[in-house]
Amino acid sequence: MLATPLPHPAQRPVAVADTQLFDWKGIVHCHSYLSHDSKGTIPEIAAACTAAQIDFLVMTDHQTDASIRDGQRGVVGDTLFLVGCEQRSPQGTILAFPLSSPLRHWQHAGLMIKDTQAQGGVAFFCHAETWTNFDIPGANGLEIVNLHAGALGPNKLGTLLTGIFLPLRFLFERISWRDDGIFRNWDAQLQKRHPFTPIGGNDAHASIRTLGPLGGTIGNYREVFLTMSTHVLAKERSEAAIVNAFALGRTYVAFDIFGEGAGFDFRALDTAGVHLPGDTVTQSPSLQLAVRTPQAGRIQLLRDGVILQEVTGDQLNLRSPQPGIYRIEVRTRHDSPWLFSSSIRVIADGQPQSAALRS
Repeated sequence: MLATPLPHPAQRPVAVADTQLFDWKGIVHCHSYLSHDSKGTIPEIAAACTAAQIDFLVMTDHQTDASIRDGQRGVVGDTLFLVGCEQRSPQGTILAFPLSSPLRHWQHAGLMIKDTQAQGGVAFFCHAETWTNFDIPGANGLEIVNLHAGALGPNKLGTLLTGIFLPLRFLFERISWRDDGIFRNWDAQLQKRHPFTPIGGNDAHASIRTLGPLGGTIGNYREVFLTMSTHVLAKERSEAAIVNAFALGRTYVAFDIFGEGAGFDFRALDTAGVHLPGDTVTQSPSLQLAVRTPQAGRIQLLRDGVILQEVTGDQLNLRSPQPGIYRIEVRTRHDSPWLFSSSIRVIADGQPQSAALRS
C-alpha cells in the first residue's frame, strides 16, 4: 500500500514560527465526474483527502457550464474544496480558480487571465512543458511539476514496464520528475516578475490503466494525493485566505512520496522581523536567509537560477545575501527531488521595492 514516509507532524496545521500563519497542505489540479475524462465522485475524492491529510483541494475540471455551476465548494469532511477549471487557449492550458462563472472558451490566454482575476481568482500556466511563450501579463505562476507529464516524460516504455512489473511505489517515484526546461523557464520569469508562484499539478483523474481496458486502475485519488502536494502559508483555512496566499507567492511544492513535506520553512530575517516566500526585502548587514527541512536532505540555495550554496542536513543559513532572486530545492539522501520553495527577492539598499525587475 502506498504511504508517505515518516515523520509526520505531531499537530496539523503546522504553525509558521514567529508569524500568525499556518502551513496548509493542498492538492491543485483535480478532475471529477464533471470532466469528460474522469468518473470520480466527491465522496471518493473527499475520502482520499482524509487519508492523505489534505487541508484544501482545488477542483479543476475541464470547464463546462455544469463544472462551474455544480462543482463542490466549501468543507467536505476534513477538506476545503475550491472550484476552478483547466481551460485550453490557443497559447496553452490555464488553471484558474476560484471561479463563479465559466471562462469564455478558446480565447487568448491573456483574456482568460483577466477574466479570472476579475472574479477574484488566480491563474497559472498549466502543463508548462507544452508552453513556448510565458511572457503573457497577469499570470500568477506556473505548474513547476505535473504528475501526468512525469508519466509521459523520457522513456515512456520504462514507465509502462515499471507500472506492470514493479510495486506501485516504484511507479509513483518514477513519475515524480523534475523537468530542467520548466525550471529554466520559471527562473527566467522570476527575473521579470516576482513573485511567480510555483504549484504542483497532481492532475488526478483516477482513470489511468497500464494495460488499457483490460488492466486495473492505477493512480486513484488516494495514491495521487499521497504522492505530491502544494502547501500555502495563510492565517486560516478559508477560500479568501488560501487564494491570497497563492497570489502573494506563499507556497512550496512537496513530492511527499519521498517524505512528508509539511513544516518546510524558508525565510529571510533582519532587524525588521520575518520575511517569507513571495516577499521582497532590502539588503542589509543584519539580513540572513534561513532554511529548515522536516528531515535531513541535500539543501540547495539558488540565486537567479544558479546553485549558490549546498549543504546536507536539515538547516541552511546564509548571512548578508547579495541582491537577487533566491529559492530552495531539496533532494533526498538518495538524490530524489523532494521540496521546491517559492522565491524571496533581495534588493539593494536604496532600490525601491516596486522597481521593475530586469528583462
